[in-house]
Amino acid sequence: MSSQEMKMFMHGRQTMNLDIDAKKLLAVGAIGLFGLAGLTACGTEDEDGSGSSSDTTEAAEDAGEEAPADGDGTSIDAPLAADSSVEVGDWTVAPSDIKLDATDEILGHNEFNDPPADGSQLALFTVDGTYNGSETGSLWFDVTVGIWADGTFYDSTDCLNVVPEDLTEAPEVSNGGTAAGATCVEIPSDAETYLVYFEDLMSFDGTKYFVEIG
Repeated sequence: MSSQEMKMFMHGRQTMNLDIDAKKLLAVGAIGLFGLAGLTACGTEDEDGSGSSSDTTEAAEDAGEEAPADGDGTSIDAPLAADSSVEVGDWTVAPSDIKLDATDEILGHNEFNDPPADGSQLALFTVDGTYNGSETGSLWFDVTVGIWADGTFYDSTDCLNVVPEDLTEAPEVSNGGTAAGATCVEIPSDAETYLVYFEDLMSFDGTKYFVEIG
């Protein structure tokens, strides 16, 4: 089966507290000069707006801005870093050599390759995988790959163009074996955010794993 036919076959398989407890401590029955001095200090802070309440709020805001994302890759809000690998089914996979606009390269590779639609471009990236299963696996068949762009999933199986070192030509491997190949994805040219995503074809829970594009 040619890589073009494999891509067409794959196209057919597609059918995704901090509870703020504001406790106020009221000093009651202050005695003598020390008590008076303490109350005076509190009044001064309230008047000039430089009290500890303001400082605490600013610290909380700073902490919120710097708080790291969950980083488990299962959410678009917490994708894995660009150099990360991810466990997907029986595979450990990672994207590499990502080119968001490889239109000219792909069209130049094969005279029969189709150009993207108006407002779109052809992305190209490599998928590297290690098989961890007990039998044998085919990377191009077992793992769905694509690019998420501004809320929409663009599957690599929708791009039927032939690319150099095509993923569909990656060999079937046994436990511990590695496979790699390139795949193309047609994506919008004007998206603000792009993420690579992976999904286990045999899983029915709909979990996708997202990886940043460096």
